[in-house]
Amino acid sequence: MDIKECKQERLSSRTIGFIIVIVSLLLLGIGMIILPVVGFIFALPLIILGVTMIVAPESKACRLIRQRLKAR
Repeated sequence: MDIKECKQERLSSRTIGFIIVIVSLLLLGIGMIILPVVGFIFALPLIILGVTMIVAPESKACRLIRQRLKAR
């Protein structure tokens, strides 16, 4: 694994997180119109998952690579 793969990993996890958040907000909006309680129950876990993907820390391997590059 190199620094390029670390950047791609972080970008892909954030992209997936943003997509999940957008889908969950759409589901929440549609669910609140049709069946408010059910829409909220389905959308809330997806919102949590999306936000978790966006703010997830980088992997240990990437952290070690960055530390090694800073030490040079």
